[in-house]
Amino acid sequence: MKFRWLLWIFVVVFIWLIISRFAELENLTKTLSQGRWEWILLATILQIIYHALYASVYQSAFHAVDVQGTLLHIMALTFGAVFVNMVAPTAGSAAIAMYVNDAARRGQSPARATAGTLLVSIADFCAFAFLLFLGIIYLFINHKLRFYEITGATILLLLTSGQATMLVLGFWKPILLGRILGLLERIVNRLTHWIRHTNILSKGWSERSASDFTDSAKNIGSHPRRLIRIMGFALAEQLANMACLYTLFHAFQQPVGPGMLVAGYSMGILFMNVSPIPQGIGVVEGTMALVFTSLGVPSGAALVIIIAFRGLNLWLPLTVGFFLMRFVLSYNHQNVHKP
Repeated sequence: MKFRWLLWIFVVVFIWLIISRFAELENLTKTLSQGRWEWILLATILQIIYHALYASVYQSAFHAVDVQGTLLHIMALTFGAVFVNMVAPTAGSAAIAMYVNDAARRGQSPARATAGTLLVSIADFCAFAFLLFLGIIYLFINHKLRFYEITGATILLLLTSGQATMLVLGFWKPILLGRILGLLERIVNRLTHWIRHTNILSKGWSERSASDFTDSAKNIGSHPRRLIRIMGFALAEQLANMACLYTLFHAFQQPVGPGMLVAGYSMGILFMNVSPIPQGIGVVEGTMALVFTSLGVPSGAALVIIIAFRGLNLWLPLTVGFFLMRFVLSYNHQNVHKP
């Protein structure tokens, strides 16, 4: 019954998204129709490759912490996570919960899966940081670097540092990690007991989670080749996404240099990550438009290219994710009784 209700809720939400953003979708369709179809097709293929590589980052990270899963299944989760992030504005936590819940239903450690998702975020940031650094240098040399861009980069660095701290504590200070998780267990249970008169976290949760985090951190540290593999997929994923943007410049016959491309792309992705708005809608488009126009791209051409890029970047995985959510929910529903 719960499975069916969730499906119907997602159907209603997806229909509501289409209706509420119909003008945006219509504008996207008109924009794409103005571009050269062969480059538009290539951009679409690159978006699919980008998400396949992103799923590979997850699979490699999970493998590094001894959580197993096939690429196709994780790819379905990845597309589904895009849909969930869009309809549930929880700063990405709902999507993380999907991966953790899926691992738990397959009889694997939720704490290890959580460590895997943290590793994905860290690897993704490290790969992106390379492009971001190049973009900032290019903007600085051309006297186009703004204070808000430096602020955004600082916020992303702090957020990623907080995630990395959990894995570092698991490797170097497991006792301290256990104390922190113990404090978290007491706070969460106290709040839930006050609201629902029951403890949401079972007794010993902090000890088990600290142990799993510690084991995961040691696994990561003892297998450097796995880290290299994760970083390789993360960098390839970022390059595929940027290549999609590059092909759209060609689709609309607008020349773009490598420095300009990296600067505009890196600033757009930066504010997609630090914006409190789901997927940074509105913020990303505005930031990329400001960067490209400041570097000499005509405002009309910049706007058309950004609309096309963001449209493919958002609506393609969102639509695929909606249809794959049935597969993900069905799989979890069938495995709910498995240990």
